[in-house]
Amino acid sequence: MVPQAGIFPSELTALRSAGLLIGLAIVAYTLARRRSLRNADVLILLLAGLGLILVTGTEAVDGLLSAFSFEKGNGGRILGLAVFAIFILFLMILRALSQASRNSRQLSAALEGLAWEEFRQAGNPERFRGKIAILVPAYNEAENIGQVLDQMPADVCGLATATLVLDDGSRDGTGDVAVAHGATVARHVTNRGGGAALRTGYRLMVDSGAEIVVTLDADGQHLPAEMERLVKPVLDGEVDVAHGSRVLGHADRNHFARELGIVFFNRLVSFITRTHVTDCSNGYRAVRTTVLPQLVLRQEQFHTSEFMIEAIKRGIPAKEIPITVEQRLHGHSKKPAVFRYGVGFANAIFRTWLR
Repeated sequence: MVPQAGIFPSELTALRSAGLLIGLAIVAYTLARRRSLRNADVLILLLAGLGLILVTGTEAVDGLLSAFSFEKGNGGRILGLAVFAIFILFLMILRALSQASRNSRQLSAALEGLAWEEFRQAGNPERFRGKIAILVPAYNEAENIGQVLDQMPADVCGLATATLVLDDGSRDGTGDVAVAHGATVARHVTNRGGGAALRTGYRLMVDSGAEIVVTLDADGQHLPAEMERLVKPVLDGEVDVAHGSRVLGHADRNHFARELGIVFFNRLVSFITRTHVTDCSNGYRAVRTTVLPQLVLRQEQFHTSEFMIEAIKRGIPAKEIPITVEQRLHGHSKKPAVFRYGVGFANAIFRTWLR
């Protein structure tokens, strides 16, 4: 039989006492609230409470700490406990991020489902069957959307067009303005970002049987008059995706930092994909609808590079086409500040490349 002195500390210091009380409190709270907590949360809290009791109320962890060369004296034991605590915290953060990602995907799926059901009940799928679908994601663009829609061509390369505005939770009447200017409107009940709006729009167009989907911005930066440049190589069977490129074409001057970022990210995407890319941040493109289900698109906001990298990874024939990018018609850009935008854009590139 092991002596008590080998299990329990010879002296219960104030720090040990506080830790023991906190551990007991965590266990008591968990047991009292176990019916209202998820099973996974109950397990985590019990493990945390019992672990704290074990560490502060016994000497049972000394053997483990000694195995990793964390000896008593000079703070060695505290350092060892801190290392293990950080490791456990890291695992908990990973779990939280995984749960948040899963919740986000479930919310996106719910919004897509609601949009599709409303779209279907209104009889809208037939409006796009066999046509070129012009998909315009929009968030609070009531000042611009009407002027953009008035420029949409009735047909491109001899094929009829139909326009879908995906209203991404706007609060300024964007959807109503779009309807007044002849567009079909599908709605997200809450704002999720341009990438989420495009995913929903792609799903609606795939299920509707559209021939080609053309995407462009709602703020007037892209010129509908140049749409034929993008549609023709797809319609002719030369490629399945035609990406617009301001570098090959023309763009109004932007902030120096953003222009520098465009150059940097173009080179980064070119390097990691081993494909020459001139404009990875342009949302003006035409894509054959049948290839859309092959693409794994998850980005809520930084979607342009994700689409391009996904197409390259999956070997989908594509080319870049010179187009014009002008200043937005009215209002201010909804993109985040330069630094946040750069971090988010880089994150999107690497996450897409690594998965």
